[in-house]
Amino acid sequence: MRSPRIACLVPAATDLAACLGLDVVGVSHECDHAIARGLPVLTRSRIAAMHPQGPGPAEIDLQVSAAVAAGEPLYAVDREALARLSPDLVLSQAICDVCAARAEACDLPAGARLVELAATSLTGLADDVRAVAEAAGVPERGEACLADIAAHHAALVRPLDRPRTLALEWGSPPFLGGHWVPELVALGGGEHLLSGTGQPSRRAGWDEIAAADPDLVVFMPCGYDLAAAAAEAEELCRRTPLGRLRCARDGQLWAVDAVRLFSRCTPQSVIHGAALLAALLRGDQPPIAWACRIESTTALS
Repeated sequence: MRSPRIACLVPAATDLAACLGLDVVGVSHECDHAIARGLPVLTRSRIAAMHPQGPGPAEIDLQVSAAVAAGEPLYAVDREALARLSPDLVLSQAICDVCAARAEACDLPAGARLVELAATSLTGLADDVRAVAEAAGVPERGEACLADIAAHHAALVRPLDRPRTLALEWGSPPFLGGHWVPELVALGGGEHLLSGTGQPSRRAGWDEIAAADPDLVVFMPCGYDLAAAAAEAEELCRRTPLGRLRCARDGQLWAVDAVRLFSRCTPQSVIHGAALLAALLRGDQPPIAWACRIESTTALS
């Protein structure tokens, strides 16, 4: 029997399909896994993309907020391209309309089945892995994937204390890390401040953040790679109270590759994201491809 043909409308779906060894035939415009190279692109964004000459994070936040308030979709699915691929499974998401496209029944080609990823926690990720593996007819691969995640988390070396940690998912305006991020902080050995496991990311004020007095701040702006996150963190230190926090002065302000490690709830991200946080919380030097310290000289400027 042939392998089912999989169309992925969100990056997390492509990452998960790759973990399970599935036959991906189409991807979203944001999919960056190696298996996405050269495949047909099935989605596009309706708002301005983040790039050096484009709008900054505050302007993007305004565009997103305005579109959501007006009930307008932020992403579009190329239904004709999707139909041409004749997929057996379409993997979409049911978590965040700001982050990625969603498929509706009217978008599906004849005979295709829709599976929506809905993880907002590690338990939810296990549900997603099993749902996709079952739909693709490879349930044993799903269980093997989950066993691998559990083994990596069990092997983490954590700090002796529990450093008070604040995750920032956006800078202008500030958003606190939510959903699975507090769980990853706890797995790494820290105490996540101001938001709890499973709670959605929320706006916060700089006064609230300063009053929390974190030992460590991890800047993980949604959708940013390491270079973009570091540049934005340095800019925030120049024009907001971020650089005046005690942890910033102590060299405990870090920018990270959010795209790879925290913006998606996938097997790869929860393994490597927890490992990075454990290293930062122990005071170890993290892999240079994953994180960089925003130096105190920058934070004090």
